[in-house]
Amino acid sequence: MDEMRERIVAAAKRHRNRSAEFLRELIAIPSPSRGEEAIAALVRREMLRLGYPSAEVDRFGNVVGKIGDGRTKIVFDAHLDTPGIGDRSSWRFDPYTGDMKAGKVFGHGAANNKGGLAAIVFAGAIVQELDLAADATVYIVGSIQAEECEGLAYKAIFDVEKTYPHFVVLSMPTGMRINRGHRGRAEIQVTLRGQPVHASNPDKGFNAIYGITKIIEGVQALNAQLPVDKYLGKATIAVTHIDCDYNGPNMLPESVRIIIDRRLTSTEQRKKVLSQIKELTKGTRAKIEIVGYDQPSYRGLRLPMEKYFPTWCLEDEHPLVVSAGNAYKSVFKKAPAIGHWTMSTAGVYTMGMAKVPTIGFGPSEESYSGPINDHVRIDDLEKSMAFYATLPGYLPDTEPIKLPRRRR
Repeated sequence: MDEMRERIVAAAKRHRNRSAEFLRELIAIPSPSRGEEAIAALVRREMLRLGYPSAEVDRFGNVVGKIGDGRTKIVFDAHLDTPGIGDRSSWRFDPYTGDMKAGKVFGHGAANNKGGLAAIVFAGAIVQELDLAADATVYIVGSIQAEECEGLAYKAIFDVEKTYPHFVVLSMPTGMRINRGHRGRAEIQVTLRGQPVHASNPDKGFNAIYGITKIIEGVQALNAQLPVDKYLGKATIAVTHIDCDYNGPNMLPESVRIIIDRRLTSTEQRKKVLSQIKELTKGTRAKIEIVGYDQPSYRGLRLPMEKYFPTWCLEDEHPLVVSAGNAYKSVFKKAPAIGHWTMSTAGVYTMGMAKVPTIGFGPSEESYSGPINDHVRIDDLEKSMAFYATLPGYLPDTEPIKLPRRRR
């Protein structure tokens, strides 16, 4: 094992500079959700250039590289898409250049999740070069539409493509820790109808803006009362969007809508979450609903999904967590830090819904995903490659996969 460890570490060092250049190429391609076609083509070309036996774009639009044909199946995931850049003047560097300074690559999506993408693609090359998938099937996945609906890509991979792994590793930023879970999330829309009279005589109608303001104040107050999970942290609630239907600036609006982001602890269920919102709207005729998602991918496939995402967490002694810890110790000669995310990931589907054991390990930090400091350390790319390439050799024994029940 020591000899193989040295070969893996040496291979990661050899790929260090090229992986950083590849990250710059990824950053240079804008890749909003439902607009990932160009970056998907780039990732597939790089996989083939690196000697992957197979690299294809599936019916939904995910890029899937496959190495090995062993019994134990593991997916390494990074999502291809990024949110918008917002006000470009707030960026202290060009978001699409991929500036390299002080051993770091800066650019939009560097932390979330293009740094992880570069690392898993080159880790796959190491697995192929050193024949590290003799007893495993390794899938390197560039998934799509995560920013709009996390986990939707795995509805396609599991339910459409019928690819079912034993394990999933998410390369989202973890600060080089092994993450084993995070809070769930519900996206809730509240709609309040008004009485759209002329603004010159507002007392004859009902101004839904005033009505929704009281609900918003209730949401803000509720946030302070929500429970705390001793491991995953506090449940939260926040209004993230507001809009209205109206017939002009001199009319009261016909209706007003808000979107609420609700982060869930392990003890909170859908019924309770919705009842809390209903309590805030008491005395009104507000409509409350979980937001549905039904947008086609860039390849035109639609996979409707409700935006209610369960909390998930693997126990400390789960075989995947233990195996990841052993792989980490092999590479880095020290015990890993174990943590969890604050943000949400595709784990809400892979583990939360499909019950496929899932962990996270990725370069950079969650907090770097923004215009001021969006970057990845090149050292992290190199170390992440070595960890990903090592992990297949430490996976626990597995049984043939039992096909899951059909999910909604």
